[in-house]
Amino acid sequence: MQTDILIIGGGLSGLTATWQLRSAGENASIMEARTRFGGRILTVEGDDGTPCDLGPSWFWPGQPLVASLLNHFDIPYFEQYVDGAVLFQQMDGRIDRITDASPMTGSLRIQGGVNHLTNVIADKIDASHQLLAHMVTGLSINNDVITVDAIGPTGKVQLEAKQVALAIPPRLAADLIIVPELPKKTMQALADTPTWMAGHAKFFATYDEPFWRMKGLCGTAISQCGPLAEVHDASPNSGNTFSLFGFSRLDAESRESMGRFEFIKKAIAQLAALFGNEANRTLTVHFQDWSTEKFTANVADRKPLTSHPHYGLNLLLGRAWGGKLEFISTETSFSNGGLIEGALEAGLRFSKRITGVKIPLIDDTYTPHTASMSWEWF
Repeated sequence: MQTDILIIGGGLSGLTATWQLRSAGENASIMEARTRFGGRILTVEGDDGTPCDLGPSWFWPGQPLVASLLNHFDIPYFEQYVDGAVLFQQMDGRIDRITDASPMTGSLRIQGGVNHLTNVIADKIDASHQLLAHMVTGLSINNDVITVDAIGPTGKVQLEAKQVALAIPPRLAADLIIVPELPKKTMQALADTPTWMAGHAKFFATYDEPFWRMKGLCGTAISQCGPLAEVHDASPNSGNTFSLFGFSRLDAESRESMGRFEFIKKAIAQLAALFGNEANRTLTVHFQDWSTEKFTANVADRKPLTSHPHYGLNLLLGRAWGGKLEFISTETSFSNGGLIEGALEAGLRFSKRITGVKIPLIDDTYTPHTASMSWEWF
């Protein structure tokens, strides 16, 4: 297969770049290692039909790119439920009820889950220019022609392109065989860039009633014990089912040692301790450990992040690759690295550079909001 521009990585940044390039008449294709698009964006539904975002869940005011795109596609969004008290679970298990405003006040969620957005964008790309289940292993350049080595459903394949954009986590890009090699400082910078949320795990439990709301609780809880560090109300804004989700407090090695079944068992017990015995009556549960996803994390990502890294990459690629290879994952964004907004920014900036077409909003001045996971609120 030959294409002018090949985007490697079918997450939000890669999809956005490919869609924009093809809309401008460019011969662009997208390659994704998984059998689905979305990357770290993953919305699943159990038998009860409740959409559960096992990847990113929120965006915030002050992030106009995602809001404008949702409006463009007429995808509704709504405010995170924050009515009621917040719980704080001490190391000894004692639970304090806090009536101050929830730290999630103002955060926004996409109706139907974040995959609603990626699915709409993927549908805008011709199927003949989509390559799912193709894992890139290396890149080489000769006389301005880039050869991409990959493993597809039927074995090894090679593709040729004039331009390549890597929309995969920088640490995974550092594991690729690239000929000629990139400068050592560049490879080290890629390897040193944490993959946002790659060391974390999320747990979901769905219910037929919001019993925590009935008790005057907003569903947010912060814990210093148990398997979950944070819990939030993750209910859809309509329908007859409701849900809670939590971020794992345990690191990747501890989760691996505990095992999936035991983690789920202890997580449900923790929800019951926080919100009452009604939490034991789950409709369905979901558990996603991103540290085990080989197309998201490598060994360096097994340690979870405790604060938001200072993202943004400005890399020197050397004479052979200059102008031919770019990195456009969300971690390359200087203002919203790691977030949904950062993925959009990275993908749009690349497409703008290729096409020269002004992207509304991204060329205007706006004040970005960078999320924090340090919980100074407490």
